[in-house]
Amino acid sequence: MKTIHTLTTPALFLSIILVLILFTPLSAVSQQSDLQQVSDRAVAAGIEQNRIELIRERAASRGVDDSIVARMIEPAADLAEKGMPTDFIIQKMMEGFAKGVPGGRMIPVLDVIQRETPQAVALSNRWMEKPEVAPYMQGLGGGQEQFRRELVNANLKSLTQKVPSETIEMVLNELGQPAVLENSSPRAIAAAVGILPDLPASMLNEAGVQAVIANAVRGGFSANEIQRLPGAVNAAERRSQLPAASVLDGLSNQIGNGIPASQILQNLFNGNVNAGPPSNIPGRPGNPPGGRPGQGPGNQGN
Repeated sequence: MKTIHTLTTPALFLSIILVLILFTPLSAVSQQSDLQQVSDRAVAAGIEQNRIELIRERAASRGVDDSIVARMIEPAADLAEKGMPTDFIIQKMMEGFAKGVPGGRMIPVLDVIQRETPQAVALSNRWMEKPEVAPYMQGLGGGQEQFRRELVNANLKSLTQKVPSETIEMVLNELGQPAVLENSSPRAIAAAVGILPDLPASMLNEAGVQAVIANAVRGGFSANEIQRLPGAVNAAERRSQLPAASVLDGLSNQIGNGIPASQILQNLFNGNVNAGPPSNIPGRPGNPPGGRPGQGPGNQGN
């Protein structure tokens, strides 16, 4: 009679573990190891562990391969190890997940951010260290670091969308004028740099656009109103059928005439480029006698 041998529970458990180990692809083990290593590097360099865990959770929920996730986290880890800010690159990862962008398609974007971050930091530092800007920075007190982060992020938004660093620097130089700084909030300054890639290309290349943006900040535009400017000037250019230079001149004149920011934006969205001062006094310098400022083809009324 044959004897039937049965495995005890511990022996059966060990057998299952051995089978799993033997049949688990070595590549999967390697990918998990690489992901853990780069995650550990990121945390050791100063990135909050909960942010790395959140990235991994979002990636896992979307079925992103561990090797891709490791490659996504690596640029952030590299930046952190060099003492560079990582807010922007992590923010872009989370935006990508939210929009359903495949992990592999995010990697080139993250690589560009990694490459441009030192330049964004250098632009911010040079501007903040200017003698005319230093008093403004000191007046921010404990808000300096928050402003620094916002300005670096604004620089990065522009740089990663191929706005030349020279253009950003010219805008910063205009924003650094004492007359602008004394009437500016930190958020408005950062917003003024951040809108550059959103402006129509025809306008971004116009001489004087930097001064007009700075004048908008000086004229009391809030950060939210500045962020609406690209859409407004684009609408004005399209509806008025005027060249970019004329739209910029009209915007500059409206700011100079003391028209409130909200009204300027409405004028531009309506294609009314040459609106006059709030009083609309006939015969005022620049206004036709007995008429309303800004009247002409495509620019009737406020």
